Amino acid sequence: MEKLYQEKLEELVLLLNDPDETVLIKEVKEKLENLLALVKHPEKIEKEKQANNKKLEKVVALVHNAMANPDLELEYCIPEESATPEPYSVAEDPYIHVKYASGGTHIMNQNVRIGPQYLSKAPDDIATLVTFHIKQFIEEIDATEYGVQ
Repeated sequence: MEKLYQEKLEELVLLLNDPDETVLIKEVKEKLENLLALVKHPEKIEKEKQANNKKLEKVVALVHNAMANPDLELEYCIPEESATPEPYSVAEDPYIHVKYASGGTHIMNQNVRIGPQYLSKAPDDIATLVTFHIKQFIEEIDATEYGVQ
């Protein structure tokens, strides 16, 4: 529960510190009201979690459709909430684990984290962001393996 409160406060801090974002008092007030509503009604947390999971299922489907490649394997991961987080775990946020077989010989791995700041976006926007990161990862590996072309 405390983790969620911390995430909501971090969203607010990110909003306030974003130089590209014009922060309106209305936006800050809305985020604070949402946080207070969660504190007063913790059952909303479960509803929000279910809504995020549905959104992430759409994201996974969109990413799979966009990234059809026999050398690429994608695995969707939602870390379980635990009382004692592992100190070296990948993240406590959902992520897509990417395995890329470069030239069929070397398998490279990367985790594309879907942080709380992205969960407020539409599934199409999140999928575009994730796809961009995966394509960038593939290009970096191919450039290393085959040289810059």
